[in-house]
Amino acid sequence: MGLFRHDRPKQQYVSNTTPEQLDLFEQLDRTVALCIKEGSPLIGGALHLCVTQEGYDKAVAVLGLTGEGSGPYQAALGMGLDTVLQQEGYQALVVYGLAGNQMDFVLTKEDLEPMRDVVDSFCILYAAARGAMPLEQARTLMESKTVYFLGELARTGRKGEIFGFATLKREGYASVRCFLTPESAQKFNKEGCPITPARVADLEKFLEGTFALIIEPHRNYWLELGAETAKRGG
Repeated sequence: MGLFRHDRPKQQYVSNTTPEQLDLFEQLDRTVALCIKEGSPLIGGALHLCVTQEGYDKAVAVLGLTGEGSGPYQAALGMGLDTVLQQEGYQALVVYGLAGNQMDFVLTKEDLEPMRDVVDSFCILYAAARGAMPLEQARTLMESKTVYFLGELARTGRKGEIFGFATLKREGYASVRCFLTPESAQKFNKEGCPITPARVADLEKFLEGTFALIIEPHRNYWLELGAETAKRGG
C-alpha cells in the first residue's frame, strides 16, 4: 500500500536495533509524525519518523526541515513501515524520540522485511476499521493471510476427537478470536489454549454457518468476518 512515491539520493544505513527491541508490532497503530522535506518523506533514502515532539524538534534540526513543502505528516506507525517495505527507494526507517535525544534508532529495509506480511495485514485492518476500505475488499485482501487462533482443528477426523476454539461472545452469536502473530495471540491467551496458524479463507470456510471470526479483537483495528452466516443463539 504505502503513502508516497518519490526518488531522492540514497545513503548507506546500518541497523542499531531490531523490530523486537522496539516492540514495533505493539505500536503499529500509534500516531506518529513522518518528516517531509520539499514535499517528500524520502530523505536521504530513508523514512524519518518521530514519536514525540522532542524527537521531531531534533529531526527538524538534523534534516533541515524548513521552507515550503517541509513539515510533519501524521500517520499510524504501521503505515510508515508499509511505505518503507513496499516502495522502491526506501532503504531504512529512522526513529526519533523513543529514547529522548540520547539516540535515534535505525532499521534497514532488510531487517524490517520479516514484518512485511504482518504490516500489510495491519494496513488492511486499519483501513477497514476507519472506513477507508470496504469490508468486502478487506475480506478479499485478507483471504491469503495467515492468522493464529486460540484452539485447534481436528487432526484425523476420527470419531470422538476433541477440538475447539476460544470464542468471543457477540450480539446473538460468537466469533473465533484470531491474531496476526503468535505473540499477540499469547498475550490474550488467558485460557492457555493451543495457538494454531490458519489461512483466513480456510478458517472462514470451516467456521461458516457456526462461528464468525474476529481478527485482533482486543485492538482498535479489529476486523470481523462471517458474522452474517454465524449461528444465532439465545
